[in-house]
Amino acid sequence: MSFNNQKQTRYSQVITVLDKKPINLEAEKQKAMMEREQLIQDFEANYIYDQSGNYRPNIRIKQYVDGSKYEGEVVNDKRNGKGIYHYANSDKYIGDWKDDKFHGFGIYIFMNGERYEGELREGAKHGKGTYKYVNGNEYKGEWRNDRKNGHGIYDYYSTQERYDGQWVDGEKHGYGIYNYAYGDRYEGNWKEGEKFGKGKLEYASGAIYEGEWYGDKAHGSGVFLFQNGDRYEGEWVKGKKEGIGKISYTDGSRYEGEWLGDMINGQGIYYFPNGDIYQGQFKDGERNGNGIYIFVSKDKYEGEWHNDKKHGQGVLYFANGDIYEGEWSNGHKNGRGVYKFANGDIYEGYVEEDKKQGRGIYKWRNNTRYNGEWKDDFMHGRSAFTLEDGITVQVEFQQDRVLS
Repeated sequence: MSFNNQKQTRYSQVITVLDKKPINLEAEKQKAMMEREQLIQDFEANYIYDQSGNYRPNIRIKQYVDGSKYEGEVVNDKRNGKGIYHYANSDKYIGDWKDDKFHGFGIYIFMNGERYEGELREGAKHGKGTYKYVNGNEYKGEWRNDRKNGHGIYDYYSTQERYDGQWVDGEKHGYGIYNYAYGDRYEGNWKEGEKFGKGKLEYASGAIYEGEWYGDKAHGSGVFLFQNGDRYEGEWVKGKKEGIGKISYTDGSRYEGEWLGDMINGQGIYYFPNGDIYQGQFKDGERNGNGIYIFVSKDKYEGEWHNDKKHGQGVLYFANGDIYEGEWSNGHKNGRGVYKFANGDIYEGYVEEDKKQGRGIYKWRNNTRYNGEWKDDFMHGRSAFTLEDGITVQVEFQQDRVLS
């Protein structure tokens, strides 16, 4: 029996990616440009021009050598109050000014249609504001020193994803919730734009990971609940099960021990649903190396394993007291071995596919001995047979029956 593949589904493989909404950049750009023009017209109508289309009495005009122009209120030869600034590159700023700097509430509109609308302080985005990107994305929340800082919501237009949480210097940082396009949902801590610390990721498939994160991947201690009901609890490294962990399967089996590269690797104990137990070494989800297998029947095997099967040297202790010690291959007794029976009989010789085969000696407890060939677990051929009194005769056997 193998423990890889079916039972060790990597947690990242349970994601089912759905089709994303196609983005129409040209349509978004046209929409942004129309909104841009409307915002400018509304501001000019409210603060720059009167109903006749002339400048209001408090409006001053400043022309700059780089081609830019300011229309608005001026105090002490500085932009103060309401005003609109036309940049030479076609960017626009409309809103409040203080001592020649954006200050208060304003809207900065870029030539490509992107814009910021919200609070400003001394020329920088500061307070609450909304930034609309030309690709349709939008951030709405708090700002400090021209960067996203505090609580904010970022909506991704093309994928319909959303982040709702804390920001520091333009990065997701602190506590936040991210809803993915394909239905997954992460809730927990972030650091510099990546999942970090404690967090919970719920997959659209029904699987759940809850635990520690580092560098946007499961890292540290965590619990993963598979969509089929299997449960892993233990250590993770860079998104993979690695270290010490235990997994319980819905069929009743469970494993406790070492993991490497998202698979059972190293020393551990596997409990089978029928009551059998294996304790020993594993490699890539299979029994490899040395290990002990205890059957529910009370039989016990101690020895070497390869590719999930008994292979090499090993001892099988039967519940009835019989013992086989010798060579194994591909899960069967193969090669040279010794049978010690509970009644005192002993067989020394060759076995093949769990049967005495080839040359071998069988000693009965009364000192009778057969030294010869075996076939399919039977004495077969002409061989020496030593009687209880020590006399040796040549006897012809066929499937344990004496022919001559």
